[in-house]
Amino acid sequence: MVETSTLEPAGNQTSAYTRRAQIFPTLNQEQIDRALPFGIRESLAKGTVLFSRGDRSVDCFIILKGCIEIIDPLSDGEAVITVHGTHNFTGELDLFNGRKILVGGRMGEDGEVLRLNRTALRRLLTAEPDIGEIITRALILRRVGLIQETQGGATVVGHRRERDTLRIARFLRRNGYPHRVLDVDEDGEAQALLKEHGCDPGQLPMVFSAGEDRQHNPSNLDLSKRLGLFEEPDGTNPCDVVVVGAGPSGLAAAVYAASEGLNTLVLEGEAPGGQAGTSSKIENFLGFPTGISGQALAARAQVQAQKFGAVISLPRRVVSLDCSERPYSLRMEDGGTFRCWSVVVASGATYRRLDLDNLADYEGAGVHYAATALEADLCRDEEVVVVGGGNSAGQAAVFLSRYAAHVHMLIRSDSLAASMSDYLVGRIDASPRITLHRNTQITRLEGARYLERVTWRNTLDGSEETHRVSNLFLMIGASPNTDWLQSCVRLDDKGFVCTGPDTGGDWPLEREPNILETSQPGVFAVGDARAGSVKRVASAVGEGSISVQFLHRVLPELTPD
Repeated sequence: MVETSTLEPAGNQTSAYTRRAQIFPTLNQEQIDRALPFGIRESLAKGTVLFSRGDRSVDCFIILKGCIEIIDPLSDGEAVITVHGTHNFTGELDLFNGRKILVGGRMGEDGEVLRLNRTALRRLLTAEPDIGEIITRALILRRVGLIQETQGGATVVGHRRERDTLRIARFLRRNGYPHRVLDVDEDGEAQALLKEHGCDPGQLPMVFSAGEDRQHNPSNLDLSKRLGLFEEPDGTNPCDVVVVGAGPSGLAAAVYAASEGLNTLVLEGEAPGGQAGTSSKIENFLGFPTGISGQALAARAQVQAQKFGAVISLPRRVVSLDCSERPYSLRMEDGGTFRCWSVVVASGATYRRLDLDNLADYEGAGVHYAATALEADLCRDEEVVVVGGGNSAGQAAVFLSRYAAHVHMLIRSDSLAASMSDYLVGRIDASPRITLHRNTQITRLEGARYLERVTWRNTLDGSEETHRVSNLFLMIGASPNTDWLQSCVRLDDKGFVCTGPDTGGDWPLEREPNILETSQPGVFAVGDARAGSVKRVASAVGEGSISVQFLHRVLPELTPD
């Protein structure tokens, strides 16, 4: 199931003719003339290879004469995806980052091109905003097309409900990497692919990419490295700012910091979007009257940040921050370190876990902490359970009710009014496919290989019910992802980061800390990780944005003359 709007610019629902014109636009002669000073003109012969799948940091080519063929390398040869003609240009979203590109390109006939490296392209987009809008929209829509057609991507073969199959598919989906998933239990192509490559069906899941490349149940980090999603930033010199976490607050900080000329690095443990990225639809975010999925919002913000020059490195988990000297030093789970003059803590929070002895047996095998199209596809015509009384749980229940036979929503209190937006409460009350169980807690999970049955108890009368349920969605409370900060900044008794006046006697300077500044000068906290923050996406975006204003104030104190 593909969410076609994940990366698309807002308001881009147009006819097929208009859409093709946006994906493969033709620049007019006046626009070409304005672009010429930014690049280098080259005359090239037919067959000249301009870039190959797997290359990093490739150039953009505007065709002045002739054409360029875009190639998808296949195991049994190659396929020409499209041909760019005169006054067209090459590229998709990987022009904005250092990831491995998904396709190849070569001259289809003798011709002339305008070559723009990444720096030159960024200058063009900034200096000529009308051209920049045309190019950026096209790059976004081309990635959407690659995702929809699974061109230049990967194939995942495994058991549909198996936890590592779901983990890999979720990682690729959330990071906008073209892929398809073949269920070995139902899809004959899956069996044929395993036989063709001589793979043992007992070693699933398998990930196949270009040529003969394949991986057996790779970790997210190994998969990212093999497919080229992983970027290793240049750590020679300290960054102006490292943003830890790419949720709404972290991405907002990255967009504003990079757009204002700061050397910005974002470290993210899994995928852009954070907890909000798992929301099926956010309807109360300013400017989107029909709603937007958390993944779509994150994808667009990621493009903005990278367009301005921010580097987003994933999956990179930070395990510690050394504040004993400046520049500050962050140590990664994989052993790497990065130095920086300032830090924005945007590591967010995770949903709390149920206190059940066998919960871990079913996490990823029926117990989920996200409700996206991937999970919804597992729930078709089945009963499901959503636990939680906040907006995320409400959004999940409403979304899943479109696919599931019935949604049971469990809350510990007797009302949703205090914890959920009114529009969601009304929608849940009105839906015949959602049953709200008040004063209810889960007491038992059962199943052999996967979750099969869920039992819950009413805490007022003690009555219990057991239902055949294969998918349970947990969205209860928030535990801050701040363990990596324990020895550096002040945390409250629940582990959230104290900022501004709440830093108390731990503040070391004569000046007062800024509103979002922690007990360590130059270290800021925004979004769900911050004590006292409003747990709403718009608030997180606002905090990430204004943190950059304070960064500019303190960087002169922290950096050498």
